[in-house]
This record gives sequence, structure tokens and C-alpha cells, in this order.
Amino acid sequence: ESFGKLTALQWLDLSYCSRCELQRLPESFYGLPALQTLNLSYCRQLQPLPESLGGLTALQHLFLAGCSQFESLPESLGQLSLLQSLVLDGCNQLRLLPESFSRLTALQRLDLKLCKQLQSLPESFSQFTALTHLKLNKCNSITQLPMSFGQLTALQWLDLSQNSQLTSLPTS
Repeated sequence: ESFGKLTALQWLDLSYCSRCELQRLPESFYGLPALQTLNLSYCRQLQPLPESLGGLTALQHLFLAGCSQFESLPESLGQLSLLQSLVLDGCNQLRLLPESFSRLTALQRLDLKLCKQLQSLPESFSQFTALTHLKLNKCNSITQLPMSFGQLTALQWLDLSQNSQLTSLPTS
């Protein structure tokens, strides 16, 4: 519980903790008021994040690449209103994005590469008006993009390669 006393901590990298078999972070961790960047990439034993994730209100960059235990993300993800980068590359069990996902209006970079079980993107995707980079390659369960996809006017970089089930693109 002493982890919560690191109130000035802004950057934390716990990536590749597969050898230490990190399964859960201490609950006090989710109250770090200054944390801006969190990298938990390739912590393959890490269980899905709890609702208390929303307590990291200063978070701007969240890296969860290769966290293969995640089937879903907590609804509290939408409380991270300053989040600019979300990397879920290789979260191959991820099936759904939370309803609150559309509240991440500061999001600039979203990486969903190799999220092979991800079934769809929310229709509210058009609310990502700041989104400039989107990776959706090798998301083989997505068959179509939201009709509102054309409203992503800030989008500069889009990767839709190797999506074997994608049958059409939106007309808007």
C-alpha cells in the first residue's frame, strides 16, 4: 500500500514483467494523482484492470500492448479525459471496448493492431475529433467500420491492412 505514497510520480514503466508474473497492481496504485504515462506492455499475466483505473485522472499515455488476458476494459476508462495515447496492440483476447470509450475526446493515437477478437468499433467513434493516428491492422473479427468513420477529420494516419473479414468501407 506504500505505492500510493508516490504522489509526485509522473512516469511508470512496468513493461515486460512476464517473469515476475505480475497479475495485479496494488489498489493504492490507482490513486496516483500525478501519473501521466503508464506502460504495462507485455505483462502477460496481468489480469484485467479494475474500475479504479479511472482514478488516474492525470493519465495521458497508457500502453497495454501484449496484455493477453484482457477480454474487456473497465468502464472507468472513459474518466481518463486527458488520455492522448492508448496502445492495445496484441491484446488478442479483447472483444469489446467499453461504452464510456467515446468520452476519450483528447485521444490522438489509438493502436488496436492484432486485437483479433475485437468484434466492432463503437458507432460513437466520430467523437474522437482529435484522433490523428489509428492502427486497426490484423483485427480479423471486424467486418465493418462505423458509418460515422468519415467524421474523423483530424485523422492523418490509418492502417487497415490485413483485415481479412473487413467487407466494406463507410461511404461517408
